[in-house]
Amino acid sequence: MTNAPLVWIVVLNWNGLSDTLACLLSLQQLHYPQRRIVVVDNGSTDGSVDALRSARSSSGFELIEADRNLGYAGGNNLGIRHALDNGAEFILVLNNDTIVDPLLLDELVGSAERHPEAGCFGPWIFYMHDPDRLWFTRSDWSPELSAFTAPGKGHLASELSSETTSTEYVCGAALFFRAGVGRQIGLLDERFFLVYEDSDWCFRARRAGFACLAVPSARVWHKIGTSFGSEASPLRTYFSTRNKLLWAEKNVSRDERRRIMGAALRRLYPGFAIDRSTASAMHKALLWAANNFVRECVRKLHDPQETAHRRGVLDYLFRRFGDCSPEVRALAVAWASARGTGEAPSSLPS
Repeated sequence: MTNAPLVWIVVLNWNGLSDTLACLLSLQQLHYPQRRIVVVDNGSTDGSVDALRSARSSSGFELIEADRNLGYAGGNNLGIRHALDNGAEFILVLNNDTIVDPLLLDELVGSAERHPEAGCFGPWIFYMHDPDRLWFTRSDWSPELSAFTAPGKGHLASELSSETTSTEYVCGAALFFRAGVGRQIGLLDERFFLVYEDSDWCFRARRAGFACLAVPSARVWHKIGTSFGSEASPLRTYFSTRNKLLWAEKNVSRDERRRIMGAALRRLYPGFAIDRSTASAMHKALLWAANNFVRECVRKLHDPQETAHRRGVLDYLFRRFGDCSPEVRALAVAWASARGTGEAPSSLPS
């Protein structure tokens, strides 16, 4: 590729040295010539920094060291700023728990050249443990569901069209964009810390006139759930709850915001239902309903997922954004310990 535009790749590390080194090794296999890599260490405590310092000269990447965990948004913003200040024409924000196809940048830059109207591009992302099966292709916001849809998730690549298509946002695990978009609309909103910042940024780009495209010929393989220890973790519940409300505040209509807030508030309270399908006397039906109501109150009070949801709603209402509280982190650690998984991180991930 003659006169190839300069692409900066931003890889964020937080206590994930083995994943990061594997990712960097795959980036060394990229065919695209005009590329530079910056690794941002997000305040790791596992010895990652020393190892990355030793590896950077031989692996050809630059290293930025944050003094604390800034979250996905804050950590990646350090790398994006560095890329913008050092001549980037395109930027790829890439999760450290990914492996890339050697032609990834060729396909993404080629798509950008064919589609000058677009500013953000996303590869197809496959499961690392099931490498022929798709985890993310594209997404649309559904007002009826008050949620994003994920067409293609769980399918084999051979089952889907290979045509480039529009998407309402590009997944932050592999977000490729023109540097000019970042210069025009700014960086990721650091209030999110983790979750929904990628869709928020893409919605801002689309409002500024830049289309977002899914590029099937560009391919990445991704470990799922490492940011939370598990996708079922209370950490995921907390950030998803709080940040969905913030995202809706910024990106959807007033009616949609009311529906989303209403659903979040309804989950806080147990329902009270009388079973009229049996022949029991009304006083017995009322007693059973009251008993079920009390049981559900107790469950919601103590269940880790419900506690995380409740804290997410309260923190949104009281405008507490950024990192979660130590109490939420401790909740996730206790949850993982109770499951016997040991999966919950002792501090928040990148």
